[in-house]
Amino acid sequence: MVSFLFGLLLTLAILIGGVVVCIYVVIPVIGHVFLFIGRLFRFVFQEFRDVLLIPIALFVGVVKLLRAVLCIVLARWDIAKIEIHAAKKRFYEVWNRLVAIFIDNPLRVIGIGTPKKKETPDYAKQVRSEVEGVIEELKHVFGENKKTENKFIGYTVVGTLPPGGSGAKIYIAKPHNGSPKAVIKCFDISDGSALPQIVRESRSMEAAKKLGLIIEHHLDNKRFWYAMPFHDGDHLGSVTSSLHGTSANLNNKNLRTILLYQQTLLQTLREYHLAGLWHKDVKPDNIIVHDGRANLVDLGLVTPLASAMTLTTHGTEYFRDPELVRQAMRGVKVHQVDGSKFDVYSAGAVLYFMLENTFPPHGGLSGFNKNSPESIRWVVRRAMSDYDKRYCSVEEMLADIETILHAKDVTKVRPADLPSMNDDQSSPAEVVYKKSVRPRTTPSTGGGPFKQEKNKTKPLGLLAAFIICAVIVYATTSSDNTPTIPQTVNTVSSPSLFDHQRPSGRVLLLENCAVASDPETCKTQVIGIVEQLILQGWDIVSDQQLDARTRVWLPDGMQSTHEVAAKLEHEQLAGILVFTESPTNTLVATVVGPTKSTSFDFTTQNN
Repeated sequence: MVSFLFGLLLTLAILIGGVVVCIYVVIPVIGHVFLFIGRLFRFVFQEFRDVLLIPIALFVGVVKLLRAVLCIVLARWDIAKIEIHAAKKRFYEVWNRLVAIFIDNPLRVIGIGTPKKKETPDYAKQVRSEVEGVIEELKHVFGENKKTENKFIGYTVVGTLPPGGSGAKIYIAKPHNGSPKAVIKCFDISDGSALPQIVRESRSMEAAKKLGLIIEHHLDNKRFWYAMPFHDGDHLGSVTSSLHGTSANLNNKNLRTILLYQQTLLQTLREYHLAGLWHKDVKPDNIIVHDGRANLVDLGLVTPLASAMTLTTHGTEYFRDPELVRQAMRGVKVHQVDGSKFDVYSAGAVLYFMLENTFPPHGGLSGFNKNSPESIRWVVRRAMSDYDKRYCSVEEMLADIETILHAKDVTKVRPADLPSMNDDQSSPAEVVYKKSVRPRTTPSTGGGPFKQEKNKTKPLGLLAAFIICAVIVYATTSSDNTPTIPQTVNTVSSPSLFDHQRPSGRVLLLENCAVASDPETCKTQVIGIVEQLILQGWDIVSDQQLDARTRVWLPDGMQSTHEVAAKLEHEQLAGILVFTESPTNTLVATVVGPTKSTSFDFTTQNN
């Protein structure tokens, strides 16, 4: 009995010992064996991978380095920097893989490697981060704090916008008088705003206020702020991405949408240039699409075209004219160049962006990768060509865009059909009129497409023209040989202007027919009057830069003052001939001279 119990206990001890040995010795040994076998397989795979990828990375690095050298030779420093950075990454990859082949991979076989740190979750940090996020959201909705709400007299801050590159704080505010929301841009020295930036932004505020670009502005010893109309929409970059979507081609509807955005953009730029201002930072991020039109915002770099300051290289790369940078490096003054042409270049770059959904990487030499009409591509190339070969004004570019937009099928318009490609024969008065500053208009809210006008001569028109010519010949050969002043159809003018003493020098032509009740009739009257004055010996001239400078200092009442006389003498002008429309819809011509101003009325009658 004792021997039986002893044998039972011995058997039980052996079983327990076997289980313990199996759990703590056999199984771990088997696990380590399989782990070692797995490390061997991984070692073979990693060695094969690294040996295969080293020559590939080395080849790509050499190619990137050669491309960087080529970009340096071509003076494309921006691209060269990117290529050098890519080459460094490839060579660094080669070095890391060589270290892995000879050191890291063999050490991993025996279990030596860099252990990965296991980060324990910091719940307090997560809660703090979430609370800060909620606070930021509340600030965005209700304003930053209660002090901010009373920061601007006449406004209540209801939200904030991300600050721009100027460092100013931007708020969405609601006027107390019930007007629509406004955007307030504030520069505060106590918040770190730079004084030069404050001076730069406040320089053209009065001119911008006359255009309706800003509502009001205030400057004191510590801060400067101004309020602008609020456009609740997306910037052009986001809208362009949605237009392209996943398709490589733009359909006819999307092309018309792009042309409408470009049309409203050019109309806004025309307003800037007519007021003697240069926007200088036209880019997709500064264009807000709202109610089907492109609204140009951000007045941070607006500069008077007649400024005596030296050009600066401010602006955004790829949308800034390279010629501007070259001229600035030479120390050229703003008034010595036509700043409106730099805005034309930027407008062409924006149109390229809308067509390609990316920025023009090589300026005017950038290629087109997506299908688009050749006529629109021609407009882009003309706008982004060399300084002396591009459009002379946004008005010329706008005429080409509207021609394409008004076509029944925009894809069938040829470059040869555009107005800038056609030479026309005009009378002397029409030449002066076309060279004069372009009509001042408020940008339209879009619309279209419009029906294309057809200028076809009809037989009845030829017959009527022949009869009119016969009557004129008969009248000139009749017994009454008194010379008559040529009259223009739809224009019956008072003779007092033609009896006015002819100025002894150049007379600058200014007209504002675009804001008249009947712009076409107004233009016809102006051409007819100017033609008669030229026949009488008036030296009527026009110049866009001179016109832009003149509109800045010419008084609203167009009265003659000592300041006006000094300006006329400085510009070498004997006077200014200004055409406006009176409240009774009659055309008024005002001759502004050094000593006095005289106005003459012209009535419009339909023959």
